[in-house]
Amino acid sequence: MLRKILVGSLLLSGVLLLGSCGGRAVGYGVVLWGELTGAPQTGAVVAVRQASAIGSSLLISVAGEAKPREYPAGRIRIFKSRGEATAFASLYAADRGSWAVVVKEDSPPLPIRDAAAPEGKSIYKLQYRQLVKVISRSAEQATVKPYTDYWYEVSTDDGFTGWCFGHFLKTFSATGDPTPQMNAILSQDETLARIMGTTWRPGWFLDMIGSGAIDLTMLREDVGLFPSPADRVMKLVLPLSTFEFHYTGEPQKVGAASYLFTGTDLRIDVLDDQRINVTWRLKDQPKTDLYVSMKDDIAQIVANEQQRRADIYASLTKAGATLTSNAYGTILLQPDMRFTWSGYAALVPAFIEPGVKGKGSVDFTLKLGKQIASDYDGALTFNFDDATKSGVSFLYKAAGGGLRFTTLAKDSVQDLTVAHPGSSPVVIFFSQSP
Repeated sequence: MLRKILVGSLLLSGVLLLGSCGGRAVGYGVVLWGELTGAPQTGAVVAVRQASAIGSSLLISVAGEAKPREYPAGRIRIFKSRGEATAFASLYAADRGSWAVVVKEDSPPLPIRDAAAPEGKSIYKLQYRQLVKVISRSAEQATVKPYTDYWYEVSTDDGFTGWCFGHFLKTFSATGDPTPQMNAILSQDETLARIMGTTWRPGWFLDMIGSGAIDLTMLREDVGLFPSPADRVMKLVLPLSTFEFHYTGEPQKVGAASYLFTGTDLRIDVLDDQRINVTWRLKDQPKTDLYVSMKDDIAQIVANEQQRRADIYASLTKAGATLTSNAYGTILLQPDMRFTWSGYAALVPAFIEPGVKGKGSVDFTLKLGKQIASDYDGALTFNFDDATKSGVSFLYKAAGGGLRFTTLAKDSVQDLTVAHPGSSPVVIFFSQSP
């Protein structure tokens, strides 16, 4: 594959804009995606006369045609001189027949980025079954969790060029019309193709998102079922463990919409277009869980939840970052949602684990139930760095120049929602100061 080359010669927009309508070329281009019949062919060097008034097209000279032809700008690589264009065309010759088709069915669409990196700006969204022309490939594979693959520089038929991560691209070679080979790839078992072309998330993702009570240690972008058909691997990532099912041959269809992965104990039963049951053996016992196809961007959901918590913390510390109680010590609320707490011995061991050093992070995972929502401002958790158990959580409410904390009983929380404080809670008043 052609590697990243000639970066400085990708565009000649300034020169093109100054070009005239005359016969002299203002630049030279290599056709990245040409015509199946007639001119210009893929890999041909053409003279560029000027930029089109439309802005996304170029006027190029085509052999045998008296007038310049308008051509999508993204399907031509521009150079200052014919020599540079000829050199690129020579390198590109090995990739003239390189194509790819998008096999990602679920949302969000597969992005084309302006750089070969996940943080690159998205400039185009590819749709399932869309054909793209492969221009080059990164020298090394990269990992975009949880997948490892190459980055491909691609061009679309409507003239957009950029970099696309390869996991959801099916690459192939075609010397002529690529359509028959593309259709052959896509004509596979559509149900199986949907399974293999989808990132599947645990059904409880939807429950968390729907309730608004999100545990960020559980709802993560790297959690789910991640098919990798090129490697014949189904990777199942749970919050605390990972399983890889290395199967042999093609998945075996059993029944109307069930598949066995030969050489493994994995079975997938398709419920509908967006839901599957995944069955495997865990500690010699069969385990079945619901997995779903989600349109939501998990990374954005996580970012929104992190921002929500940061906003609560900022509001909480606005009146002061020092919380003081005569009986229960002093809490210093620090930047980045960190805390130190001294003098809390009266809460040990009933609420705070013995032996902790008094440092940790503040979190806002818990949500107030409807029955107590009007009585409190919220719920917070102090997670001690060296604790072996879960943190200590309180209901809180601003009152009289400070914060009133109310302890929670063991049965107070269900599914991350606080239903009640308990029958005999401890209520602590902390004065609040800068």
